[in-house]
Amino acid sequence: MTIRNEAISVGRIIAPRSIALVGATEDYGKFGGRILHHLIEHGYDGVIYPINPKRETVAGLRCYPSIADLPAAPDIAVVALPAGLLEATITACGEAGVGACIVITAQLGEFSEAGAALEARIVEIARRYKMRLVGPNCMGMIVPGANVALSSTPTLRYAQTMRRGNVAFVSQSGALMGALFVQAHDHGVGLSGTISIGNQADLDLCDFTEAFLERDDTRVVCLYIEGLKSPERFRRIALAARAAGKRLVAVKAGRTEAGSDMAKSHTSSLAGSYSAFEALCRDCGVLLVDDPDSMIICAGILAANPAMGTGGVATICASGGGGAIIADRFALADVPVARYSEATRQRLDTDYLRSHQNNPLDLGGHVGGLEFRVFENAIEAVHGDAGVAAFVYVMTPQPLMPQTLAKLVEIYRRAEKPMVFVLNTSRFAEEQRQALLDAGLPFVTRTDDMIRALRLLLDDRAATDLMRPDAPSRLAGPALPNALPEGFLTEPVAKALMEGYGVAVPRAQLTVSREEAAIAARALGYPVVLKGVVPDVVHKSDLGLVKPGIADEAALLAAWDEVAKAIAAAAPGAAPRIDVQQMIGSGVELIAGIANEGDFGPQVIIGAGGIHVELLRDVVQRAAPVSPETAREMLESLRIWPLLNGARGAAPLDVNAACDAISRLSWMAADLDCQLVDFEVNPLRVTGSGAIALDGRGTLLPAQA
Repeated sequence: MTIRNEAISVGRIIAPRSIALVGATEDYGKFGGRILHHLIEHGYDGVIYPINPKRETVAGLRCYPSIADLPAAPDIAVVALPAGLLEATITACGEAGVGACIVITAQLGEFSEAGAALEARIVEIARRYKMRLVGPNCMGMIVPGANVALSSTPTLRYAQTMRRGNVAFVSQSGALMGALFVQAHDHGVGLSGTISIGNQADLDLCDFTEAFLERDDTRVVCLYIEGLKSPERFRRIALAARAAGKRLVAVKAGRTEAGSDMAKSHTSSLAGSYSAFEALCRDCGVLLVDDPDSMIICAGILAANPAMGTGGVATICASGGGGAIIADRFALADVPVARYSEATRQRLDTDYLRSHQNNPLDLGGHVGGLEFRVFENAIEAVHGDAGVAAFVYVMTPQPLMPQTLAKLVEIYRRAEKPMVFVLNTSRFAEEQRQALLDAGLPFVTRTDDMIRALRLLLDDRAATDLMRPDAPSRLAGPALPNALPEGFLTEPVAKALMEGYGVAVPRAQLTVSREEAAIAARALGYPVVLKGVVPDVVHKSDLGLVKPGIADEAALLAAWDEVAKAIAAAAPGAAPRIDVQQMIGSGVELIAGIANEGDFGPQVIIGAGGIHVELLRDVVQRAAPVSPETAREMLESLRIWPLLNGARGAAPLDVNAACDAISRLSWMAADLDCQLVDFEVNPLRVTGSGAIALDGRGTLLPAQA
């Protein structure tokens, strides 16, 4: 038995010096045949070991009967066999000292319990030999930087040469890897490598993301993510990438996933694993997009251009109508548009009336006869404006296309500011398309993708200011009590926990009789609120358990009787327990929720509160804990922010108190950690002189020994 001294590096896996192909054949219709042809056709310069007991040679290469017969241990072996042969094959690879197996075989952990058990066994076998596994249920890899075309995707034969560049792609989908490879090829995006990781039984998305980031030929890594095995490791890698001047761009499946238990609370229906992932990405500078095809194209533009500076976007096109549509689209997409300086306008005065010096600028709106000098001067003037942070050119069928394109390529190569080129010509301008590809200038063909590319550049510009690489400083005072309750937390218990963290709550007295309620109301001072206390009831108002605005004792006694009846209906046989609370003045109501999102940890959810919270869904989510400054950023992102900040002449409310309360709640979430299920304050009422938690509930698990 051969056991390696140490495991092969992931960097060596994606740039192997030797490859064994189990089941090699010349038949392109078979998986092993396609991989062999692709490796040869794309110039792999390492050693290929075809393995097929029925052949002496395959495609002119010496063929070996088994992995045990190889003259040297290969870096990687490709395994695409029926599931029943996997254990013996993985064992044989381990015995032969193979560095890593790329397991194409599917219908394992993703398919059934029996498949999951088999997957676990092959991982255990591999670890016994210090051998790594990629997959199973994957589609291999394409690494142009190492001349490795190790995949069965037919797009490799379509792309007769692999376009090299500085964009990598790590995908949990095999078919998507092939699709995005050809999208990149057709839009001038050079790749450093792509890999399909399948079930991540051993090596995972973080392993390959890190490996590509370590390569000198990689500036941007694109990710298709279905799930993360370690969000914390992902965070560390993303922060390190930013520090090195590199970027992660991601699309995640499951964007519309609902909360884990919508009936339990507002918070659970508003939170979710995608929201937690989104918060994680914001904190560590990962750029999120919503479409895989656009991701690879726009990432190519991001990687091929300098970072976007201050200022707005300037666009030149050859269509007045097209320019008007682009102006509308920019406004709707919140793309900042540059205003030309007086110096730029004076340069344009030679050929354009001031009334026609628009942004987007229609090249066809010039005065006098047409000559290329008009286009050239306009392009130089607009591109050179100091207030232009990114330059867009939309080429539709127009005069002087070759000369215009040559000028734009010249400007692109100066690398002074980002350029987004839109080739909106269908198949009409094939020569221009080839010229763009030859020049290495990535391009888009649709307005939607142009806006996505600009959005990516803008998000990248803003990312550093939004990141939270370090945990906030702990606020003074907050601490958990020595003995925590378990299970459902009623409002009085939840408020007591909040008070321990310095969150303001109304003065209140829990009572069990009409007489006690009357005494409590006199001590608190009218008006008061009555609230029935019933375990496991979240929406108390719906059950008649809340009576606000009680102005005197007669009204109090009548309300007591009504709430007591509501308690009897909600919890038959339960003794009446009714909280008498101080009535708080008017203000803006927020929801401040915290929820535990498993590996993502405790999350803070802030939004428009009150009884319509789930209808409005005006919420923002971040990982706990948050500082008061981050809490303010969250509030400012809400649609209701103007109400807090003094809309239409009204006095601003006490936002600082709200931010302090949110931060304190977030520290409570962080301290509770895995004991927390959820916790909700709805509403947190913000007034002109404070922020007070009017209601609260939660669920805690038993403390772990």
